[in-house]
Amino acid sequence: MEKSVKIANATELQEQIKDVPGLILVEYSGLTVEAADDLRNKMRDAGCTYRVYKNSTIRFAVEGTSHAPLAALCKGVTGLAFNAEDPGAPARVARDFAKDNDKLSTKGGVMEGDLLDPASCAILADMPGPRELKAKLLMLFKTPATRMVQLVQAGPRDFLRVLNAKKDKDAA
Repeated sequence: MEKSVKIANATELQEQIKDVPGLILVEYSGLTVEAADDLRNKMRDAGCTYRVYKNSTIRFAVEGTSHAPLAALCKGVTGLAFNAEDPGAPARVARDFAKDNDKLSTKGGVMEGDLLDPASCAILADMPGPRELKAKLLMLFKTPATRMVQLVQAGPRDFLRVLNAKKDKDAA
């Protein structure tokens, strides 16, 4: 590959990752073509971008960015995954895929300038995504209103129960 093509690839990658909060590197040594395609499809379904780059391209692309600590992990067979909206999504996909396929492993990653080891990537994978967080937040907003309605309805409901109990007692 010519040097100008390598520089163009690295520059394109740098543009793609400059505003991304986190990146994950995976090692896919020994994956079959079918398994690699399956991994790509699962990443795509999760909204992630996953590509295999030369290590020198990744090192050049992260140079001078907050992702610069990632350059230390660029050894061997490397795949790069990221998601601009949910930084934990690539880690979740990699973790779930690695459960079924022992040929894939997480090398590490970077989150807002901090280097992540594989254990930290596993913790990132366990964190809820934006959709789950929004759902939890909506439930927190909904709970006080629901409790208020239940409290307002409790008085008349309990009074009717007392009246029905009295009526049943008098009828017996």
